[in-house]
Amino acid sequence: KRDVSPMDIKSNYAEVYDSEIRTFTGDVQMSRADQQSSSKSANYDSVSDVLDLNGNVFYHDEGVAIHSESAMLKIADDQAKLRDVQFISPDTPLRGKAQAYYKESKTLSNYKDVAYTSCRPGNQDWIIHASNLEMDKVTGKGTAKNTWLEFKGLPVFYSPVLSFPIDNRRQSGFLAPSFGSTKYSGFRVAAPYYWNIAPNYDATFTPRELSKRGPLLATQFRHLSEQSASKVGVEFMPYDSELKTSRYLGSIKNTTTITPSIHSNLDLNYVSDKTYFAELGNALSFSNFNYLKSSADVTYHNKDVNFMTSMVNYQSINTTLTDANLPYRTLPRVNLDLNHEFNTKVPLVTDMQNEYVNFQQSSLINGQRINTRPSISTPMANTYSFFIPKVSLAYTQYDLTNITSSNLTSAGISTTAYSGSSGSASRTLPVFSTDSGLFFERNLNIANNAYVHTVEPRLFYLYIPNTNQTDIPVFDSAQYDFQYGAMFRENSFSGTDRIQNANQVTTALTSRLIDDKTGLERLKLNVGEIFYFQNRTAWVPGEGSTQALIDRFNQQSVSNVVTDLTSALTKNLSLATGMQWNPVLNDFERLKAGLHYRTEANEIFNARYYNRKNPLIPNETTDINETDLSARFPVYDNWSLMGRWQYSVLWKKTQDSFLGIEKENCCWRFRVALRRYINNISNSSSSSISSSTSTVLSGTPQNGIFFEFELKGVTQLGDTMDEFLSRELYGYRGPQQ
Repeated sequence: KRDVSPMDIKSNYAEVYDSEIRTFTGDVQMSRADQQSSSKSANYDSVSDVLDLNGNVFYHDEGVAIHSESAMLKIADDQAKLRDVQFISPDTPLRGKAQAYYKESKTLSNYKDVAYTSCRPGNQDWIIHASNLEMDKVTGKGTAKNTWLEFKGLPVFYSPVLSFPIDNRRQSGFLAPSFGSTKYSGFRVAAPYYWNIAPNYDATFTPRELSKRGPLLATQFRHLSEQSASKVGVEFMPYDSELKTSRYLGSIKNTTTITPSIHSNLDLNYVSDKTYFAELGNALSFSNFNYLKSSADVTYHNKDVNFMTSMVNYQSINTTLTDANLPYRTLPRVNLDLNHEFNTKVPLVTDMQNEYVNFQQSSLINGQRINTRPSISTPMANTYSFFIPKVSLAYTQYDLTNITSSNLTSAGISTTAYSGSSGSASRTLPVFSTDSGLFFERNLNIANNAYVHTVEPRLFYLYIPNTNQTDIPVFDSAQYDFQYGAMFRENSFSGTDRIQNANQVTTALTSRLIDDKTGLERLKLNVGEIFYFQNRTAWVPGEGSTQALIDRFNQQSVSNVVTDLTSALTKNLSLATGMQWNPVLNDFERLKAGLHYRTEANEIFNARYYNRKNPLIPNETTDINETDLSARFPVYDNWSLMGRWQYSVLWKKTQDSFLGIEKENCCWRFRVALRRYINNISNSSSSSISSSTSTVLSGTPQNGIFFEFELKGVTQLGDTMDEFLSRELYGYRGPQQ
């Protein structure tokens, strides 16, 4: 510690007067614990314990280094006075100059007539001036008086008093304002105030003014304990001048670790009306979604047991969708999975999946579903092969309510299947599968470069007997999107309301060309096809598909031929392509191609084309044909352009686009962007063969403008854009990512 450490002074020459005054000249070096200085000469009075330094003085004291021509140090009191100083604080990092520097104590210091910046030496794009700057390490707060900001030589901001934190302790006070504009809300300005209530909880109040709507107050309360983290958010607009009514939003989020094995999550959300996000949100945070989800769950996990109970509810926030189109509420869903691996000569893995769900939807058939699925597998593998036979038994029981003729018809069930308002159904199916594969590799030399070439054939056989499932409603099942990985599933449907009948084998081949020096996959080719030995009968009811087309699809003896080709052309440049050929229709049903370039400096270029045809919907309402271009690249003197253009070739509309410009150097960053997007997306319910929702662009495009200005190490104005850019620019990495 400094107060008990001796002071050590070294110099070329030294003189002592009356055993009290010591004079040092020539390269004087002083050190005491974390306190050091150097100067041309020094005088030390042992009675007053004062050290005077003169000539080219360099003084270092707890994270700040100061240069002056003279300094006076009161050693016992931890005080210092220096005039006409230049200083640097590497931890901040800040540097600057001041007319005087006063260290009142070990924890309190003052700068008079100070000017400082975070720019590197040689760059003074911005400077903050203050008549007085006080740093208090006890409170962790800095206070500046008569402060003004100079940017590029021009004064741009003034405040009589400013306070700010000087360490990682939170301080109450106003945060940097944000601005923006959208079509429906108009110009938006927000001035958040942060209230540091206690070390483990705080609140932020953000009054906003929307020029087309009126004032809105948003509040957020956060609480942190050893076991949990909570966040409560409320937004309230007393009077929307357009709708002539009040509007509000509420949100409660919590994560809790009850024990190391037991966790809980709570995420509750509610808005006053369906257009709240579209009209009162900003263009930066808006993303296309149709439902506001609320959920709660408790989970337990250990080596052999996984348990979860959850509840999920949905609120429609798309005006083109009625409440009847909402997904089923699950109140509750209970899952219990048991598994164990026996260490025997022949590996044996046992597993049992158990589920209970209560589905509720006022406009549809309701029901309680119990599903259990025990299984046994014997995975055998070595360095060049694997063989995994598996046997399971799927049993599902339904107790149904709210049965009406119209509900049966909308669910695709015969009106004679049930005679009353309630009923039951069950299904038992054995499932047998065998997954096997080989791995071959050899060394190659191409153009004096060493490579490893692999050939990996794979066979997957699946057998499930046929059973009639037409009297079972669909609560949460949908056809998986058909792609390479989906050919090795034991069920082509998500959920458990539909289990496919199967007698089929998947043949696939993977081949890689790996750079032996860098480990990059210069080429990777996946090719696969399923051969069906019987017609498929299980189906998810849907609109738009005729029975003749469904029957033709189910009677095909082979699946599409799936081909994926990827290549890491360089460390920064990669290519991904793929296609699906329907040998029955003699047509391409899927085409995709993408090029991705990214450097560590966030230089990005992405180009993607995607085309998907639905053979069951001849009118193309569920087809997808789109292009997607995005980029971020430097243009001149640290200026960069960035943007994205997502265009539907089928609907001849721009789905989402933005264009922005950014300037960044060592000490400041400026961004401005204009976004054009469609905020009313309606689902097309005519697709019954894909679990990925197709969309019809039916909304009115709107524009939004937003900007961000950051003085690095000091403050930030406007909207934080890193999260938005991470979502819009594939490959973008923000400062914290």
